[in-house]
Amino acid sequence: MLLTKSPYIHLLGLSETRLNSCVGDESLLIPNYTIFRRDAAHRGQTGMGLYVHKSITHSTKRRADLESERVECMWVEVKHSSSKATLVGYVYRNPAATYAWFDDFVHMMDKVNECNSNIVLLGDFNIDLFKSQPAWESTISLFGLHQLIRHATRITQRSATLLDHIYTNNEQMVSDVHVSDICISDHCPIICTWSCKLPKRLAKGHTTIQYRTFKHFNQDDFLRDLSSAPFANVLEVSDPSTALVAWYEAFLPVIEKHAPLRRKRVKHPTLPQWLSPDIITAMKTRNKLKKEKKFEDYKRQRNKVTNLVRAAKKAYFEKLISHNKDTSFLWRAMNEITHKSRNKSVSCEIKGSPNSFNEHFLSVSESILKSADNSFCEVYEISPLLEQFCQDRLSSTDSFTVPPIAVHEVGMYISHLKNKKSMGPDNVSSYLLKLALPYVVESLTYVYNLCIQQNTFPPALKAAKVIPLPKAKDLSDPNDFRPISLLSILTKPLERHIHRHLTQFIED
Repeated sequence: MLLTKSPYIHLLGLSETRLNSCVGDESLLIPNYTIFRRDAAHRGQTGMGLYVHKSITHSTKRRADLESERVECMWVEVKHSSSKATLVGYVYRNPAATYAWFDDFVHMMDKVNECNSNIVLLGDFNIDLFKSQPAWESTISLFGLHQLIRHATRITQRSATLLDHIYTNNEQMVSDVHVSDICISDHCPIICTWSCKLPKRLAKGHTTIQYRTFKHFNQDDFLRDLSSAPFANVLEVSDPSTALVAWYEAFLPVIEKHAPLRRKRVKHPTLPQWLSPDIITAMKTRNKLKKEKKFEDYKRQRNKVTNLVRAAKKAYFEKLISHNKDTSFLWRAMNEITHKSRNKSVSCEIKGSPNSFNEHFLSVSESILKSADNSFCEVYEISPLLEQFCQDRLSSTDSFTVPPIAVHEVGMYISHLKNKKSMGPDNVSSYLLKLALPYVVESLTYVYNLCIQQNTFPPALKAAKVIPLPKAKDLSDPNDFRPISLLSILTKPLERHIHRHLTQFIED
């Protein structure tokens, strides 16, 4: 059923199939898939099967020459045009296997390594990586393989173990590593996406930025469409998360229509502050004249651009220096004149980035707690000293509650947002939110009050774009980066409302 609904699963390996010669291929067929199989040939083996989608059948071939008789495995080679061949292997290790299995595994991997190809190795190894496995880890490192699964793949009432692994010798080609909760046995399926070819890198010195374009933006048309947007649907929902989704469904199509998201290749992510639209237009005219080989007109336009740039720089730096009471403006001017910048572009040396950053930042809180207290527990216990401190200053009638937020308060919080605030994962800018305020303030207030009444925070507002900023010159360790989390602009009014009343309660 999973394969028939999802055409994106190109290779699916199954272990412990219990197949034998009595079962024909016709009873195992699935539409649009070809099946390879390996029936049990030795004692302790359980049989394996591999489904290959028709879209890659022409570029996939079985590599029986790499398969070991004593290691229950299957190998296929996937070769696309203009890309290096990839060897995909599936392995099952019986929990009752002896030490000889490891020798046979090493012998098999020696043959695989001689092919000098990309390797993806998946399977049920029945080796729990949540425990220390120095012998196995050293065996894997001999072949330059890295394990990608980080979560438990077999969960029972008494234990959670990591028995199913994905190994590769080229982490850059693997993304979307996932342990699925849809399973038909006591083991969860492990999934990953393999890119046959890395995307082309941009030329040195260039990057891409994402922004909302206001090239054809018309404020009157934008507000007219907002006035007819179905924000009334939000008021009919009693669940905060569902209400927020309904709000997004009403608001996002309007801003996407009038200020769509665009990606642009630029040499510098930020433009100099002295660069005005008039100078940009003059530069475009100068470049056009040069391309058309109108050299006389080009020289006059070039001189005009030079004069405009000089005048703009002079006015900009005079304005900075005139703030003689604030030395930060003076230093900014000095740094810009001398081309000194703290934001120098550096290359990251961490393997597996950005997945390595994701895993590191997701686990950093747990690692801090473990380092602070070896008896790490998910339940935090209040220290007696802190509890006594609070009891001495609070009477039995004192309690903190967050009052409902009023419409005018939401309007005030949104109006005070800075226009240069970075967009969060929902790509809603503070400028557009402030512009749409009369049409969205009532529905947003309703969503915030649902959150307060039900003591919940919608998952969509918990999502963040995490940007790692280097803290040291060594860029090979994720611990040397400081994460900056960009949350949705919509979190600000509710955060400030709670902060305001909590601060007042603590001060009182």
